[in-house]
Amino acid sequence: MKKLVVLLIAALFIPSIHAIQFGFHCDDVDLIKEFGVDEFINACYEKGYDAILVNVMPWEYYFNSPTLANLGWEFGSDLLAPLIQKAHAKGMKVYADIQTLAWKVRENYDNPGRKPGKEDVVSIVEELINYGVDGLSEEMFPAEWMAAVYEICSQHGIIYIHKHIPYDVAWFNMDGSNAFDAYSNCSILMTEDYYMNDDLTRSQMAAGFCASLSKELWIKSCPEEWALGSIKNMENLLAARALQYNPPYIFAMIYNMEDFEEFEPYAIKEIIDNFSYAPKKKILNVVVYLTDDSEDLDAWQLFDISYAAIANAAEASGYIVYITNEPMENAHAYFIYTRGKMNNTLHLPSSIFALFNQSKPVFLEVAYDLPNDGEWKSIREKLGISQKEFWSLFGTWRVKAEYKGVEYYHLSDEWYLFNPIEPDDVSSEILSYGRFGGKTYAFIIKNGNFVFINGAGLDGEASFPISNILNDALQQPFHGICSVSATSIFYAYDNSILRIKFPYEVERVEYMERSMEGEEERGSMLYTGEFSYMLHKGDLLILQLILNETISIRIIKPRNHLYINDREIMTLQNTVIIGKITIEIEKVNVSFIEIYINDELKYKGNETKWLFDEPAIGKIEIKAIGYGTYKKCEDSIEAFIFNW
Repeated sequence: MKKLVVLLIAALFIPSIHAIQFGFHCDDVDLIKEFGVDEFINACYEKGYDAILVNVMPWEYYFNSPTLANLGWEFGSDLLAPLIQKAHAKGMKVYADIQTLAWKVRENYDNPGRKPGKEDVVSIVEELINYGVDGLSEEMFPAEWMAAVYEICSQHGIIYIHKHIPYDVAWFNMDGSNAFDAYSNCSILMTEDYYMNDDLTRSQMAAGFCASLSKELWIKSCPEEWALGSIKNMENLLAARALQYNPPYIFAMIYNMEDFEEFEPYAIKEIIDNFSYAPKKKILNVVVYLTDDSEDLDAWQLFDISYAAIANAAEASGYIVYITNEPMENAHAYFIYTRGKMNNTLHLPSSIFALFNQSKPVFLEVAYDLPNDGEWKSIREKLGISQKEFWSLFGTWRVKAEYKGVEYYHLSDEWYLFNPIEPDDVSSEILSYGRFGGKTYAFIIKNGNFVFINGAGLDGEASFPISNILNDALQQPFHGICSVSATSIFYAYDNSILRIKFPYEVERVEYMERSMEGEEERGSMLYTGEFSYMLHKGDLLILQLILNETISIRIIKPRNHLYINDREIMTLQNTVIIGKITIEIEKVNVSFIEIYINDELKYKGNETKWLFDEPAIGKIEIKAIGYGTYKKCEDSIEAFIFNW
């Protein structure tokens, strides 16, 4: 019965691009053993889960595998076969997690047996496909493993999930590959939103790669003490991600019976009741131009560290992020992350260099030293930075800076200031200064639309000045997830004051705040140019921005003419229709349209032309209703129709 209730709730709740489904992740098999396979599947089904993701080799392996037996791994039992059979009978999917194979290689995991090679991994995947799994998942797979697994999964029509961790970008560089090639070789990227720190914003890197590589983004989190700490906190985060990304799947990784019983998947839908997913309309193109060479390992690692600042700055400013290695033509702003000179100079291609000669905002962050030859000399001149050589500094403590009189941490607790640029070295505008070691350094330099972000290994708080420069959004640092659109989401991983200006004409704000204990408050307030709110650790704040926008709709055909079989014949004082007629609509800021004939709904969609060809004789009313984000408008005409 609960399964039916969940499906009804999914159908009746807020409009979205697609209905979110829920998955249960077993990182070990203890809970399955405690329930028993049949009761475990029944319990998951009753709660409304649509899929089970199970680690089939947490220590021992739980399916018949000649390959693992040959490698000397320990066999537990064949738990997978009855799990698949029972789940499929209930219409649920089963995904097999094989992350332990990578742990054995990457982390020297000390379970019994030898390390697998690529051929072993392919054989294990084939064994699982033959079992009838609906898909496979892993984390930390080497790039060449991913390519091989994706090929065989594609051949058999099953999905391949890569569980993304930000440090992936460094792993792939160690493999002699890169994130763009590796992530191309999977069906889905899944976040692992676990820790109450800026890992939550760093993990948004997965969304940036999904956008550019046309991959699906799935979300996963965990209520354990080492992760988010409670079911209520996990609910808040998952609700935030649901409205931020509208993912097809959300997974809860739960280990014990108490948490299993407490968490109800449909609670996520209840939290976001009355709020709808609103996609962002502007693109920030993060262009990562680095090589596969091992020399660039530090640069890739520092990109991982800096990404919390980049992601939050973009989303707080109402931008969706696309991560690419070449610039997009249709982006609204660019953030170039590259390296300069270490043992050799990395020269920028003309497609990137051309960005510094156009009118859109361009940010530049450089790992390693700023070269002073070729195109780099010109870049220095555009930024007003002298051509002198700088000697790199390194630190393992957070470094404060000041922007518009507000202090923030510019560098994280692991950083390189490859270019210790002092004010005397700059002839253009210095927006942010930092001081340490008895000297003052320029951290943010701006000349026109061109902004240099100095230092590699940015602190998450650096999202504040970047967002402020981008469109005056954040007014001070915020410790949490910021996602601004018509439906805006803020989740605090620490106590923090939110001060933000929205990049829209906003009339008023409807809000829902939910604490880490699950207490909710809903209300409405006027927007007076800046929004301020105190959030405590684990708080979720959802804002529906009621926009001050004019919407209109008008029926332009038929109107004041004689029409015969859809052809306009002559002008009349009234409207007369003989035969069929195409109703044409003119609209402004209207998302979708409803057309009524004598108060009966005939059409619903976003097309502005619709053919009416039903038997009708006499006087009729044609009415069109247009729906904007939060407003509606209508127009109607009367006509005499003769269609038989």
